[in-house]
Amino acid sequence: MEHRGHGRFTLVDTEDDHVWGVCAAVDGLFGEPGRGTYELFDWVPEGAEVRGWVGDRVWLVPDGDTFDAWLLADAESPGRHSGTSSLVLTGLDDYEGPPEEHRGRVRVHDGYRWLGSCAEFARILPPEQTTPPLVLRGLAPSRRLQAALAKGTRRALNLEEIALEIRDDQGNLLTDRPFWAKANAWRPSSTGTDLIDLELEGGCFTPVPEHHRPLWERWFAGPPDTPEHLGRPRHPAPQGLVGSRPRTGLPARPPRPSGRSHLRTRRPPRY
Repeated sequence: MEHRGHGRFTLVDTEDDHVWGVCAAVDGLFGEPGRGTYELFDWVPEGAEVRGWVGDRVWLVPDGDTFDAWLLADAESPGRHSGTSSLVLTGLDDYEGPPEEHRGRVRVHDGYRWLGSCAEFARILPPEQTTPPLVLRGLAPSRRLQAALAKGTRRALNLEEIALEIRDDQGNLLTDRPFWAKANAWRPSSTGTDLIDLELEGGCFTPVPEHHRPLWERWFAGPPDTPEHLGRPRHPAPQGLVGSRPRTGLPARPPRPSGRSHLRTRRPPRY
């Protein structure tokens, strides 16, 4: 039980590498992630106007060294805000999102070139939505997870930072998706004896966009032999499959903007 590779999904404690459980199905892996929307005031392009799909990985870089850059994935823009000099930019924020205190100039980089800059930006808050839970179906729990569920206290059910490791049909690791997890509910599973359906609070988990599901299902069968097998050219691999660990057959990430040695994708905050 304490070994990986017995199911497509493995729940792992990122601090001590303990395996919480293994299962073959997860509800909530795919969905419609909340997208951040920004208005970039007094936008000055560095080249062509930004409109339509902007890039898989777009960095917003504040002036100075006080704040880190943050990542906007799968970024798009409808263009200039009607009747203004502002540019509207939408995408999937990284774990921490933009620095709330920053009110100065921001430059935008798509991993290959600078796209432009703005004098100031503002985040447009979306309407509040209820985040569906992440449900691990037919989970074979470790003894440590069984003990935590049996105890049932708020502290015991807070699993803290975990990673959902995802494997292909050959048992090769495709990616891991870290997030902060809390067990909401659990019940015996209809898929087998001693298995449970574990429901985790979904607020800290970013689902894979639903339109990426066909690409992920292809990768579940194993890496494609040629890039042409990957489908849509704008996504060389399903989003999230290019992780921090080496992946055989997976394309490399595009380079980060030059001149800022500390640009990084940050770890999930503790809630």
